[in-house]
Amino acid sequence: MSYAVYHSRAGIIAGTMALQLISSACVGLRFYTRFWRRQSILISDWLVLAAFACGTGLSVMEIYGVAVNAFAVPIHTTSYVSQGVSERLMTVQHMEYAFVLIGVLSIGLIKLSVSLLYWHIFAKVKFRRFLAIWIGILVMWTLCFVLAELLECGAHPLKVFGTRQEVDKYCPHIHDIGYALIGSDIATDFITLLIPLPPVLGMRLPTTQKILVTATFFIGVLAVGASTAKGYIYISAVLALAKEDAIILVTAYSMWNLVEIHVGIIAACGMTLRPILSRMFPCDNLFSLLRSSFRSSQNTRDAETFEDLPSFVRTVSESAGQRVNPESGKARVKGEK
Repeated sequence: MSYAVYHSRAGIIAGTMALQLISSACVGLRFYTRFWRRQSILISDWLVLAAFACGTGLSVMEIYGVAVNAFAVPIHTTSYVSQGVSERLMTVQHMEYAFVLIGVLSIGLIKLSVSLLYWHIFAKVKFRRFLAIWIGILVMWTLCFVLAELLECGAHPLKVFGTRQEVDKYCPHIHDIGYALIGSDIATDFITLLIPLPPVLGMRLPTTQKILVTATFFIGVLAVGASTAKGYIYISAVLALAKEDAIILVTAYSMWNLVEIHVGIIAACGMTLRPILSRMFPCDNLFSLLRSSFRSSQNTRDAETFEDLPSFVRTVSESAGQRVNPESGKARVKGEK
């Protein structure tokens, strides 16, 4: 593959800024929605905020790396670079290490945030038992790979910043850990994406509503695509070590690491934003028309279908139209607290 695009300093900065702005807007709207609807801030919200803080730190580091010629500048460029090759390589090694460690932590936080959001939405006991196991697996995944990256050189952790000969001698499994990380990252993203499918398909909803709910959850396809792209870049970079510029390879990996984190944040927040987006861009009439065209009759089951629908999938008008239960004194959505 061609790495020419990663020679563009302006392109790297512009891409980083675009990702940061979009994810910032999504996180801001997520918390604004909580305050606007007077809902409690959940653990899943705090986790995605922590992941956003990590992603913001990596965005700053990416731009700083370009500014100090650690990224997007081939290693043997001397025309406008004041640092020596050894100094630049040391800076790149430290930044690459930070990107890997913070990246694993950020991705783990995003997966946990999404899984805990599922926990809040779906109240079935069997489903929550599975979710409890899955959340435990994600916690172990995050901790294990953070530790694996920290200890990839065994008793000589600083050798990861050494020469290539030292890395080969003291860190023989460095690429094996990388392969395991990207493979399990894609797999856990895919499983997390599919988790809500069984309960959604089991909801008592009209076909159009069921498709809408499924599409809302399947915004996570963006995260799966980003992790797959990063995996491809990592494998390509490892295979191209002997013939491609080392700094450009690290630039490519760091950029796609950043893409995965910010796209994951966007996907995690996107599931919760329909109420506020429908308020900003009203399209209730269109959805009502689509639903009415597929609804053959009205019966007692219709009252139950709305209760099966997660609150963040409903528009403002739908939420306002929900009837209050005279016994409880408040509206309640089935499957939510």
